[in-house]
Amino acid sequence: MVNIVIAEDEEILRLNLERKLQSHWPQGNIIASVKCGKDALSSIDTLKPDVVFLDIQMGDLTGIEVIQQSKHNCHVVFITAYDKYAIEAFEAGAIDYLLKPYSDKRLKDCIDRLNVRLASTPIDIKQLLGNISSSNDRYLKWLKIQIGSKFWLLDIKDIICFKACGRYVKVLTKDREALVRMPLKSLSLQLDPDVFWQVHRSTILSIEHLDYVQTSDAEQMHAHMKKLVEPLAVSRSFAHLFRNLTVE
Repeated sequence: MVNIVIAEDEEILRLNLERKLQSHWPQGNIIASVKCGKDALSSIDTLKPDVVFLDIQMGDLTGIEVIQQSKHNCHVVFITAYDKYAIEAFEAGAIDYLLKPYSDKRLKDCIDRLNVRLASTPIDIKQLLGNISSSNDRYLKWLKIQIGSKFWLLDIKDIICFKACGRYVKVLTKDREALVRMPLKSLSLQLDPDVFWQVHRSTILSIEHLDYVQTSDAEQMHAHMKKLVEPLAVSRSFAHLFRNLTVE
């Protein structure tokens, strides 16, 4: 039997992968199926699986951070909605990757590769992944959102702003709004700082969707966005971003 750990923060996708692995890989034995990076790390180090299917983007620890911190070396399949992550993970020496949404055929091809690789010692990819995660030019191109049972992959260019909403982040576009299960601080590290500016401890806006900024008599600054009715408050600690602008 091949012992498997699955780490995927979306329950629907996690259950779907469990079902497909049980159907397409009779030798596979799912010993843990978890929804966050911390549980993935604990399961890998405690249960010592042969293979881990690991979502790269999870709310607490990323898949890359899980592998870097793990003491157990196993075969890794990364799961991601972002093609740049997938390509770099594959080139770094990961056995394979699954790019969401993946087909049954893509999963079967992945299983075939795993069956071949299982005869050899897993590649230690920690150092290579460190080089990936420290890259300065890695910013999100797409963002996965969920409303009920439906999923969308949003082009990051379509997002007007992000607002903290407890432990989650509210994402606003001209067409819809949805929650992403990730703290604003974690998300901000994955955004291009030349495009996305934090203007309040709970708000990040895209300057590509900015219409104008207005200062009231009380010196309260508001950012008016092209496709939003309500302006976004700019706190005093971030007001310098606009006051220091120069026109070239």
